[in-house]
Amino acid sequence: MEELTRISMVVADRYALFRHGLVGLLQEQRPGWVFGHTASLDETLDHLQSEPADLVLLDLQLPGLEGPEDLRRVRALYPNLTMMVMADSGDRATILACLSAGAQGYALKSSTMSQLLRAMETVLCGGVFAPATLTGMPAAVAQPAPVPQGSPLLTHLTDRQIEVFHLLSEGCATKTIARRLGLAVGTVKVHLAAIYRVLGAHCRVEAVAKARGGYAYTALSMPTSAAAFERVN
Repeated sequence: MEELTRISMVVADRYALFRHGLVGLLQEQRPGWVFGHTASLDETLDHLQSEPADLVLLDLQLPGLEGPEDLRRVRALYPNLTMMVMADSGDRATILACLSAGAQGYALKSSTMSQLLRAMETVLCGGVFAPATLTGMPAAVAQPAPVPQGSPLLTHLTDRQIEVFHLLSEGCATKTIARRLGLAVGTVKVHLAAIYRVLGAHCRVEAVAKARGGYAYTALSMPTSAAAFERVN
């Protein structure tokens, strides 16, 4: 499979237009996922109690959410829930406070859909996601670095699979890979399934990290310790 499947997620945002619009866009990108949406923290907690979810996107200004400390309450109630904050501000102190309170990710509402999807995949694969403002790096360099051509695990892939993988590591979507290589989308998905199987990965973020020989993060995807945002064995 190209992406994580059968994921259930909740979009919790104070603005109806934003949450409905975001759910609609996500449904187009991830048709196999199940989506819910809520307008307050209490409504979100009620939803999670009646319909358990894998991932929740929490508006930092959601009614009832007084600040990062309230994230601890959500984490205590749902320790296995993947929780990502969405906010207008990329203030470093706020990002760190949210991550320290139990959020696995912090995404800006100004993010593109591809950036948001990458953030969601990162946290669902066990990583921690933060915007470039956490390290002070300019947005222009906050993109996934391609995996080196000499990565040992790539020797187990065919030439075509390597071409697919390098476009994958650049952040290209399946349709983009198909267009650039002149392949059918279904063919690209077959190659991706083979790549994941060879690398022992479940999603593109994990596959890229394993091909690097360790955990490699850019400013858009980093471990909780912001000081060491890149580690490559």
